[in-house]
Amino acid sequence: MAKPAKNQQLQVPVMYAFREAHRARDAKIDSTSYQDGQRVLTERTAHRRRGANEAELKRNLEIDLVQLANTINLDACMDVDDLDYVRKSILNYGVVDLSNLTSEDIKVQKVPKQLARALINNEPRFVPESMDVKLVEAENQEQQKLMFEIHAEMACKPVDIPLEFVAEIDVGSGKMQFTNISDK
Repeated sequence: MAKPAKNQQLQVPVMYAFREAHRARDAKIDSTSYQDGQRVLTERTAHRRRGANEAELKRNLEIDLVQLANTINLDACMDVDDLDYVRKSILNYGVVDLSNLTSEDIKVQKVPKQLARALINNEPRFVPESMDVKLVEAENQEQQKLMFEIHAEMACKPVDIPLEFVAEIDVGSGKMQFTNISDK
């Protein structure tokens, strides 16, 4: 897959527009203006039409992934394996409950598959065929943290964006954080 050029403008996701309007606190303000009978675009509208760069798209993805990762899905309290529509719906938003795992636990071997499924089911920007989640062997067992390398592609126009990032899970609290997603 071709990597986008550094200055290439890429399609802006719809959530980006809502997030920017919320940040500017002007979602309810009609900023439409006309000059010589022609509509004049605001800077934010012009930005959405021009597109975003790769760093902006990665930053927005990271915001949504943090919210997803720190939400426990319905599957944690009831078995939804036989309920295909529920398993893939917003009712099952989040990741599996990881607070009861230890780094030596046999259930840890299932976590990469569960994490990949949660990312694909709840984040439409990922190209499902490109998702690869691998458990990284911990060097220090005292910290009780699990690390996963994630390789995927973010669907985008005109080209998909390759991603490589790390999900780190603190098994004591069940909290997850991502590193190396966006270029800060």
